[in-house]
Amino acid sequence: MHRIGWLASRPVRSACVFASLLAGACGAGRGGDAETGDLPVLRERGEIRILVPALEPLSLSRRGYSLDFERGLAEQFVRDLGLAPRVVAVPQRDRMIEMLVHGQGDVVVARLTVTEERQQRVAFSVPLEYVREVLVCRADDPSISRPEDLGGKRVAVRSSSSYYETLRELQRKVPGLQIVTVPEEWDTEEILYRVSRGEYDATAADEDIFREARAYLDNLRSPFALTGERPVAWALRKGNVLLKQAVDQFLHEQALTQDLETVLFGDLDLIRQRRVLRILTTNTAATYFLYRGEPLGFEYEFARRFARSIGCRIRIVVPPRPEQLIDWLLQGRGDLVAAAMTVTPERQKRVAFTRPYHKASEIVVTRAADEGPQGLEDLEGRTVAVRRSSAYYETLVELRPHYGFEILEVPEELTTENIIAEVAAGRYDLTVAGSNILDIELTYRDDVRGAFALGEPRDIAWMVRPEDHLLLEAANEYIEREYRGEFYNVLLHKYYRNPKGMARMVAERPVHQGRISPYDDLFRKYGRAIEVDWRLLAAQSYQESRFDPAAASWAGALGLMQVLPRTALALGVAGDLREPEVGIEAGARYLRWLIDSFEPSLPPGVRIRFALAAYNAGRGHVFDARRLARERGLDPDRWFDNVERAIPLLSHPSYADQSRFGYCRCAQTVEYVRQINERYRAYTRVID
Repeated sequence: MHRIGWLASRPVRSACVFASLLAGACGAGRGGDAETGDLPVLRERGEIRILVPALEPLSLSRRGYSLDFERGLAEQFVRDLGLAPRVVAVPQRDRMIEMLVHGQGDVVVARLTVTEERQQRVAFSVPLEYVREVLVCRADDPSISRPEDLGGKRVAVRSSSSYYETLRELQRKVPGLQIVTVPEEWDTEEILYRVSRGEYDATAADEDIFREARAYLDNLRSPFALTGERPVAWALRKGNVLLKQAVDQFLHEQALTQDLETVLFGDLDLIRQRRVLRILTTNTAATYFLYRGEPLGFEYEFARRFARSIGCRIRIVVPPRPEQLIDWLLQGRGDLVAAAMTVTPERQKRVAFTRPYHKASEIVVTRAADEGPQGLEDLEGRTVAVRRSSAYYETLVELRPHYGFEILEVPEELTTENIIAEVAAGRYDLTVAGSNILDIELTYRDDVRGAFALGEPRDIAWMVRPEDHLLLEAANEYIEREYRGEFYNVLLHKYYRNPKGMARMVAERPVHQGRISPYDDLFRKYGRAIEVDWRLLAAQSYQESRFDPAAASWAGALGLMQVLPRTALALGVAGDLREPEVGIEAGARYLRWLIDSFEPSLPPGVRIRFALAAYNAGRGHVFDARRLARERGLDPDRWFDNVERAIPLLSHPSYADQSRFGYCRCAQTVEYVRQINERYRAYTRVID
């Protein structure tokens, strides 16, 4: 039957129906049979199954909280036992305890608060931490200051959450309190956002999640606590006494009951005792960012490997502004600054620098069409825009008396990348950027160029507190060992030296003899399976890989549909993603899952375009763009001329800092959706 538009004519399946596609992630295959044995049985089996929420968008961790961090902790526990961790992604949060009890997993890792009702069904580990549940409302709503004020108020929570139990208890004392149950797929931060927008009067949240959300949602406040401190722990079956003992011993050794906001000092010995290295950094393309839900960045990956080398996990801390990095380090809010920082005499007065791991020249940046300047003497009468806190400012202050240019001090919240964009748009005349940052920019844009260098290349290094001699020594040994080695060179190529556009530029293959690609039969098969026009899958595959099943992206995505291995596993797709059928199946399942993650009330074409944008940039960045569109008076339920206009703004810190998922170079996402749209239309004109 001929299909019109984006979707097949059959009704779009609901998210709960699509959950059946994820059955492989929840029990099929190896380890899928019910198994309720204790640790000796699991040792014979050779693995421990870790139940986690499936494909939840990971927020950009700014203050240390991260569900991904907790999952990594669980995987480390299993490896310490000499076993293999098998992460089992569960589509519905409210099913995790049921699956645990019925032997479809061995431990639930999902930030579960210990409640009386849950304790009747499962056992809990020793606490990872203690949290209070707090009421959260809008900062501009003065009507709520005590529990009695909740009479007549609409308080939104998931029915499966511990908050629901807390509010039911409070409702007995405040009969007019209205508990509104929201969809289970909404996590707490999503509900907090909707409260900040006025959709609900209030909600309940763990205090640390509320603090994390406050980093980007400033229209929230917590007028009072709903509970005292309550433990957050992992869930295990009641009969698995030996497994619980092993988990408890491991968690005791982690010393994880400290508040994430606690100011901590201490050299390498104390850091190793905590087994957590707190990295202070920035949210930029050169340091740390989210890509399709995965934390990436040269500094992030290089620092994470160092943390592992000293037996620690990494915890990322992002101050609100880059100039706060040194202050936060000296205040004990982090242990090491890894943020592509240039070594300068002024900074050396305050901190200890490691040995350099990179060098960068300070490059004068101008518009591509600007044929001058060629050297310092050409700067006379020109204006150079930089942040006062940057190393570039120090250099320019020394040069200004000799060459007659002006220095324009720009807002501190602007990153170097943002200033370059302002130069490209003609709003600033010139700027200065490190060659490392400019290299990344020039893989994405051709509207600026590097004019000339201001002197010799300068060292880039990490920073620690001057008194942390052992940490400094360990970092120096690590850098000396890794510098110019295989891992370092792979990172360098991945972030700084990829071909322009970070994709192979090959000529588009024409359609011959009624075929789009050698894989049309597979596109038809999985198009039918997920009820999406197969020609759309083909158009997307061309955009992702140019129909090359061996394609591998700089971020680790593989195959015809460029799916990350972690995503494929969460979707229940096993096998080599470079095998055409495996890759297409994973991509199709992921696209279907993304479609179903948006409201069924949206027109099918809008859901598809949102899903494509999420496939490229990550679902979280699309959520942020829709929120931003609404705030700017655009329609959050339309892609063209609305959300597509909002999403590129996420590369600007004034917007990224107020967004849950942070920085995103999303201008390329707009082009991604546009090109797939055009190619799909072309395919429909020549292929039935």
